[in-house]
Amino acid sequence: MKITLIALSTMLLILDVNSENNETVIEEGQTWALEKRSTKFSPTNSKVLYYFSIDAFNTYQARKFNDWDQFSIVDGRNLVRLNKGDRIKIIKPKHQEEIYEVELLDGFEKNKKYYVIKEDLFLDFSLMEI
Repeated sequence: MKITLIALSTMLLILDVNSENNETVIEEGQTWALEKRSTKFSPTNSKVLYYFSIDAFNTYQARKFNDWDQFSIVDGRNLVRLNKGDRIKIIKPKHQEEIYEVELLDGFEKNKKYYVIKEDLFLDFSLMEI
């Protein structure tokens, strides 16, 4: 009986955690703002966008498979570091909707297209109300 209750509560917990991420639907034209602490001048504490979709996808795969030697070889010059409050606009999904092409709306590099990992979008950014 205890095993059944533990299994049931674990399954409900997993479903509840998964439903939180799926509440927000990512659509083209949405504007998201960086909410996490980030500074452009700190290479260790800054949130980033990628110049190339394949760099973002390789980083996503490295996180997923925990294989940093094979997948994630990204040149630091191919990253755009963000400040807190920077906004991005969703353009279109790539790589099975795990990577999104975005347009940066703030900062020196604004009005250019970059790429963001879907997980980072949910963790670090918040959807702006229209």
